[in-house]
Amino acid sequence: MSPVFPESEYDRRLATLRETLRAEGLDAVVVHTPENVCYLSGHATPGYYTYQCLVVTADGEAALLMRQTETENALATTYFKRINGFPDSADPIAATVALLAELAPGARAVGIEAKSWFLPPESFLRLRSLLAEAGAETTHIDGALAAARLIKSPAEVERIRLAAASTNAGMAAAARAAVPGASERAVAAATFGALVESGSEYFGMEPFVASGPRAGTIHASWSDRVIQRDEAVLLEMSATRGRYNAPLMHTVWTGELRGDAAAMAQACAEARAAALAEVRPGGSPAAAHAACKAAIADAGLAHTYRKRSGYSVGIAFAPDWGEGHLLSLGENEEKRFETGMIVHVVPTLRIGGVAGVGLSATVLLTATGHEVLTVCEIGPQL
Repeated sequence: MSPVFPESEYDRRLATLRETLRAEGLDAVVVHTPENVCYLSGHATPGYYTYQCLVVTADGEAALLMRQTETENALATTYFKRINGFPDSADPIAATVALLAELAPGARAVGIEAKSWFLPPESFLRLRSLLAEAGAETTHIDGALAAARLIKSPAEVERIRLAAASTNAGMAAAARAAVPGASERAVAAATFGALVESGSEYFGMEPFVASGPRAGTIHASWSDRVIQRDEAVLLEMSATRGRYNAPLMHTVWTGELRGDAAAMAQACAEARAAALAEVRPGGSPAAAHAACKAAIADAGLAHTYRKRSGYSVGIAFAPDWGEGHLLSLGENEEKRFETGMIVHVVPTLRIGGVAGVGLSATVLLTATGHEVLTVCEIGPQL
């Protein structure tokens, strides 16, 4: 394994972060979220469930801290010269404070993340307390890290294109396998095989396979249910390349589409088109969501739609493949679309115990609009 990008890509990201630190009067930042650690350093490991962090100072120092057994991963995936390991018997929070004192002696202002899933309240409070004892005030740095990740560089776009190609291969395999008499488990097996064979790494979230009435349940993974004729099979997945993701939700059918499922399919297709029409530089994610909801309401199916209409995608580790905490297509989103963003537009209609239909696309914001990256090209399809 080697770093995903040239060293210059990570140098640019670190330089941007240091500009933020100086502008906000911070001596250093301590980063814990695996996606942010990966974005700034390249470090990627399935072992992120254990403590790790990245320390970056305003004057040019940076170091990774993790379990000793994980340091080999960091040596392989980063260009960092400073990779510190602690034994499993050590106190990682104390080790973090010691590393910070070494890299930024006398630091008086330190940025930390307040929203990291991987810095639980007890550790967060203890880190802040130990820094206070050392004479350092803390401030939250989540917003600056999020803003940096929203706009993808050309190198990141190419990595997501690779992920999209793999997702498309996985979806095509799933569509071919979703035939009457096949089990959902068999469809999932075909999906996993195609995703991995086409280049995907371990996923941010498992593929979803749900047929007939099971498709009315959100996030339904495969079961032993056998697919019947004349019903929809709801599929969703995302390949991962260099930890970058490109999701796709699609629905195939096994004969004639009728009744509620037919009405939902038509409404879903119109909702996707309406939302995508708003996805352009300067456009509003909230407006895209409103357009999506309006198309569904016009079809008399507003009661089947109870969620946001999309989200940003990029680097991800389990348990998610999205960046919805950075930007969502929802009524409360205040950010605007910008060139270089990549979003998953995903209207889905469900009636519990009856049917479910979803149609999506991962799209790149371009100077003139958007480019669709993920699509299912194998029929029958909606």
